Amino acid sequence: MRRQLLLLPLTALATLVSAGPAAASDWHTVPPGSPAAALSARSAAGARQAAEVYLKHAAPELGLHGVSLRYQRELLAGEHRTVRFEQFHLGLPVLGAAAAVRVAPGGRVTAVVLDVARDLSVSTAPKYREEAARKAVETTYGMTLAERPSAALAVFPEAETAGKLVWVVDVRSERGGDRYLVDAHTGSIVHRRPLAVDARGRVYPISAAVTPRVEDRELTDLDAADPQTLSGWSGNLRVVNYVGGDLLSGVPLTLEQSVEPNSGADFLYNPPASADDAHDQFAQVGIYYHLTRMRDYFRSTHQLDMTAPSWKLVAVANMLESGRPMDNAFFSPEGVGAPFDAPNLVAIGQGSYFDFSDDSDVFLHEFTHYISANAVGYNEGQFAINEYGLSPWGGSIDEGLADYFACTVNGDSTLGEATLELFGMQRELTDDAKTCPDDLVGEVHEDGEMVGSLAWSLRDRFGPAVGDKLVWSAMTLLTRNASLDDFARALQTSAGDLVSAGELSAADASAVDALIKSRGLDDCDEVLDLSGGKSRRTQMFGIDSLILGSGASCAEARAQISLQSLFHFKSTPDPTAKGIRFTVQLQPAGGGDLEWNIYVRTGRHVGFTSTGFLPAATRFDYSVEKITDTHGEIVIDETSDPPFDPAQTYYMVLGHGNCPPSIVTAESEDLGVEPPPDPVDPVDPDEPEPGSSGGATPGPTRYPPADPPAEGCACRAAAPSAPAAPWAALSGIALAGAAVLRRRARARRARG
Repeated sequence: MRRQLLLLPLTALATLVSAGPAAASDWHTVPPGSPAAALSARSAAGARQAAEVYLKHAAPELGLHGVSLRYQRELLAGEHRTVRFEQFHLGLPVLGAAAAVRVAPGGRVTAVVLDVARDLSVSTAPKYREEAARKAVETTYGMTLAERPSAALAVFPEAETAGKLVWVVDVRSERGGDRYLVDAHTGSIVHRRPLAVDARGRVYPISAAVTPRVEDRELTDLDAADPQTLSGWSGNLRVVNYVGGDLLSGVPLTLEQSVEPNSGADFLYNPPASADDAHDQFAQVGIYYHLTRMRDYFRSTHQLDMTAPSWKLVAVANMLESGRPMDNAFFSPEGVGAPFDAPNLVAIGQGSYFDFSDDSDVFLHEFTHYISANAVGYNEGQFAINEYGLSPWGGSIDEGLADYFACTVNGDSTLGEATLELFGMQRELTDDAKTCPDDLVGEVHEDGEMVGSLAWSLRDRFGPAVGDKLVWSAMTLLTRNASLDDFARALQTSAGDLVSAGELSAADASAVDALIKSRGLDDCDEVLDLSGGKSRRTQMFGIDSLILGSGASCAEARAQISLQSLFHFKSTPDPTAKGIRFTVQLQPAGGGDLEWNIYVRTGRHVGFTSTGFLPAATRFDYSVEKITDTHGEIVIDETSDPPFDPAQTYYMVLGHGNCPPSIVTAESEDLGVEPPPDPVDPVDPDEPEPGSSGGATPGPTRYPPADPPAEGCACRAAAPSAPAAPWAALSGIALAGAAVLRRRARARRARG
């Protein structure tokens, strides 16, 4: 059963660097003889200084002229360290822009991952002030928000432009927070996205299904108080209970912390008599225990320091949605306000039929989101955008790694035995069937299954200690525009570090490469290569998936929504080619109208621009539009404008307003290439072959016959243009869809 995709609406300066279409990650392997690396190793007093010295002296080759980076944090990655930096422009954070520097023992820099915006020149003086930005957001709700949203200036790095100055406006919502970017020079909405990261699941020693017998376990690291409460970690964790609030309507949460010891100094509460008890103490005690267990794992195994105030966390038990059951759990960096005041929130739902606190897979999965958001910060969620358009891959990686760390800490490969398995929706990490790009659907939880499975295969191959170290080390290198291919590179880099440290052999590193290749992750970047007549297959979700249950028709939504293929494609023609043909075949999943476009650009990928929510293709050289058949093609030759140039690489992407989801098969073909001559036996130069006149004149170049053109399938040069996709029109669709998701979750127990 496939998860239905749903558009949801989209939160504090501490998490500003969480959106933005910077360029995709650039990987730089530093050779041992690098003068800059040698200089950094000689002059460094630690990993941070080594990284800073290297970035300074290698700036020309890294393309960092005019790029301002500030130290963010240092993470342990086995014997190596990853030093992370954030980008700033004239003192303001650049959304989504970062650098990660891997430093070996002794201070030698071995790799640099850059995800930065170059050539920024936007003015940082806002024309529209903070209050105007808030009002723009309130207009989208059609009312004044009861709680004043937070707002801060930042730079939104739109590709091939000077960037945009934006107000980042964070609004509390039912699902953990919405983030709006408001152009500070025009007052318009640039982008919006949800902040919460969802999962579903139930706590006993592990769960009510795996360990159904309750046990008395020590609650460690409680903060002493009178009366004693479920607060700990030197003030960084408070477990509370939901009382009321409607965040979707702007009504702040009302929370309480009232659970005290019931047996001397111990919290020995039994499970509640009723599964729908929304005030039971048992859930709150279990949440404290498992969150602490997971914190201890990251602190001891990966030496992660979580003592700073920015790590402060409030965990809400028995969470409801405006008084209704919540069949879900989520982490949100939007946090909660007074009186608990914390920048991080984990909410565990009181479901329709059971309490999600009964499955620790839920806590451990959500805690990993909390870890990745605070330590690395690469997950942009389902509707992340970059210069390639919609790019959910960072969210997919984060979901897969959240599954992995939940399962490795609990010691089994199945996520959600006590909840998801009841409805056939559990995630099994030993299932290695999914490969890239064929099995990717664009939904972060489903696509994350491939990442979780690969991580578990590494654990099986090398054992939990080395497997965990490999996966964590790779996570520390990820940036907010990471592709699945970037995750593979990060694993290979980390495997190389473990070889250098003597923990893995060269054969082990080759085994890592083989596992990556088995999932297709050795060739799973934003752009898939079709050169040489390759055929690549992937999938596209359709408008029907987005508007399910909203009452809107696909035809109505098509005027407001611009979708795209999950991947871009490219083809480098043969030097003797006279033209190039891209062909695309769709296999729709069910009935429904098709209306789609083919865009091609010379020299670089088709450019996308945010239109408020979903990005649209705006920079391309050729297009075929309004195709209504399942077959489409575009031919570029000497008659095209601009004419075909065999020295160029051609990049193609699909834009569409198709109703059903589809399987997409894309191919390219070089036109007018003379086939190589057939081999012949040697002939005596004095004796011509029979039937030969002793010479030959090449025949005319012929293009292979094309399939009959489909309706709308005609190549034309296109000025940059794109269908309008005003985000405001999606608001009703999103909210109606959210209500349907709640109803369907109670019937399906959709995955987290």
